[in-house]
Amino acid sequence: MGEWLFEMTERLRGTQLVEFSLWVTDWPFAIWLQSHFLAIPGFQTLHILAIAVLFSSVLMLNMRIWGFTGKDQGIEAAYRRFVPWSWWAAAFLIATGVVLLISEPVRNMVNAIFWIKMSFLVIAITASLVFQRAVRVQMRAGAAALEATGALKVGAVVLTLLWCAVIMGGRWIAYAPV
Repeated sequence: MGEWLFEMTERLRGTQLVEFSLWVTDWPFAIWLQSHFLAIPGFQTLHILAIAVLFSSVLMLNMRIWGFTGKDQGIEAAYRRFVPWSWWAAAFLIATGVVLLISEPVRNMVNAIFWIKMSFLVIAITASLVFQRAVRVQMRAGAAALEATGALKVGAVVLTLLWCAVIMGGRWIAYAPV
C-alpha cells in the first residue's frame, strides 16, 4: 500500500496541480491564513465539529433504522429531526474544507490521501442522497412508521462505513508524506 501511495504522489507531482497549488499559496487569503497564528487551528476545529455533527446526525438516523433507538417514534420523525442537521453540517464542512485547502494547498493537492478522501466524500454524499431518497419512498409508502426494511438497514451500514472512511481519510492526510 505504501508503494502505491508513493507512486500516486509522484504522479500528482508531475501534474499541473503543483503549479496551481503554488499559485493558490500566493492568494491574499492564503497568506492571511498562514500569517495568523490561530486561523488554521480555528478552521480545523470548526471542520472537526462539522464532521462530528454530520456523523452524529447520520448515525442517529441509522440507529433508528436499525431499531436501536426511538422505537416509540417512527423513522419519519428521526428523518425530519436529523437529516437537516446532516446537510447543514455538510455545507459547513465543505466551506471549512475549502478554507483549509487554501491554507495549505501544496500539502493537500499533491497528497494522494487527500484525493482518496475526496473520492470517498463524493461517494458518501451521493450515497446519502440515494439513501435518503429510499427512506422518503418508504415513508410515503407508510411502512416506515415502526420498522425499516432489510435494504434500508444494509444501506445504513454502508453509509456509516463510507462516512467513517471520509473521517479516517481526513485524519490520514496529516501523516501522509508529500
